[in-house]
Amino acid sequence: MKTHYYKEDIIKICDKKHLTVEEIFEEIKKIFPTAGKSSIYRNVEELVESWELRKVIWIWKKAYFEKNNWNHIHLIDENTWEIFDLEEEFEIKNLPKNFKATNMDIKIFWKFC
Repeated sequence: MKTHYYKEDIIKICDKKHLTVEEIFEEIKKIFPTAGKSSIYRNVEELVESWELRKVIWIWKKAYFEKNNWNHIHLIDENTWEIFDLEEEFEIKNLPKNFKATNMDIKIFWKFC
């Protein structure tokens, strides 16, 4: 089993992108033509568990993966469905005392008017 074999390449592929596992697999196949889909799925899930990749659940329950692991807002273009990261720091006010958000996924849908 080639767990961890593709991890470094997967992280590079997901840098500043939001990709499905299928898209990651297609990119890995360009580098490693004999790569198996199950190995890529396993590597991606391990990278999520180790916080090296972030899993973004799309509105239709489709998962996208990205290297950007800090809390940020996703801007989604309603014309192209492309996802952009809003890299501004933000603060959530009025949280309960001693509450710390460990993970969040905020999506803003927009279109040019």
